[in-house]
Amino acid sequence: MSDDKKTEKKIASYGKNIKVWLDEIERNQKKLQAEENEKKQEKLKKKIENNKESLKKTVEWLVEEGGNPKDFLKDITELHSQVIKDMFPSGADSDTVAIEKEIQRIKKMLNEDLKEAMEKYSYDPEEPIETRYKNKLFKAETTVGRWMLNAGNESLKDSMYYRECWNYDRDYEKTKDQYFTKEEQGLIEKCIQSRLEERDFLRQKNAFMYNLGLSIQKTAVKIGEWGDITSARVLAQGLSKEIFQQTVTEIDGKLPKDELKKRADEMTRRYIQFISDPHELEEAMIQKKESEIEADKLLAELRSSTEGAKMLLSGRERRQVEQWMEIAESEVEGQNILAYELLCEKLGKERAKFILLCKADPDLEKRKEALTSYSFEELGL
Repeated sequence: MSDDKKTEKKIASYGKNIKVWLDEIERNQKKLQAEENEKKQEKLKKKIENNKESLKKTVEWLVEEGGNPKDFLKDITELHSQVIKDMFPSGADSDTVAIEKEIQRIKKMLNEDLKEAMEKYSYDPEEPIETRYKNKLFKAETTVGRWMLNAGNESLKDSMYYRECWNYDRDYEKTKDQYFTKEEQGLIEKCIQSRLEERDFLRQKNAFMYNLGLSIQKTAVKIGEWGDITSARVLAQGLSKEIFQQTVTEIDGKLPKDELKKRADEMTRRYIQFISDPHELEEAMIQKKESEIEADKLLAELRSSTEGAKMLLSGRERRQVEQWMEIAESEVEGQNILAYELLCEKLGKERAKFILLCKADPDLEKRKEALTSYSFEELGL
């Protein structure tokens, strides 16, 4: 059966079930009117509410499949019409139902999820973003802001975020008073502000791929501009100072200046040994390619469905999963950053940085030739 046929079958089934639930509601309402026992009345009221919830979900499912509820609401009883009017006061056409569902989802995030975080946590808005970023209330705000901003991002059309029916960028200003209270509008504006701050922070934080290229440029000298030994020594010291001191700090934390230089020099030696071994270098490039393929798949899952990513993320700590979601949402070198994270898992941060550095270096062959022509002592390492 083709996908179109399957969709048509689903729509027809949902349309039939709309009538089923309307009939069930009508039967139970008539029973309620005739019932005198208070306990039985309460049971019937609860039953009617459950029927209405099932009806609402069925209508929403029908709309999600591309159907229009109005096509299945012809020739219905007066009571049925009143039920539909009470449940969908703005109308039961597909566009209105989809918008109402989205508005209610946003209201739930604001009035339940966000307010629960507001009761438990707080932060000083004057604190630096690095501090606020770790705060659970700030996280709750950015979650709402992320959903709202991404809902109108056409580059995310195939993701779990995008909403065609109603989205912040296109519709908020002209409909905010129609759908949201003044309090809710204030919460939305705060959440948008927090998400924009978070996004800028993540872009800077995850831009190290670009920064690595700048660091490489800082170490570059024209081979032969001075004596060969001088050029090689400048290259080696540039690698140690501009790149590997930062890597040592990432791995070992803040160290005294002398200890930091010593460890960075040692790491530079290991890097020179690494690039001088063609077999090791070839194997590393294979591992990098495998990580890029895995990262591409993972990134697609993270951006489209957190459920679909669960198996890929199994066994990892919650904070790591959150960080990877942040990478997926940072819009800066997402695939390369995830590939690097996967390499770190497999090979360790030092070896992953070596591989990354090789790819980022446009003059790797010249650099390798210069650095491997002298002893570590001659290079000042």
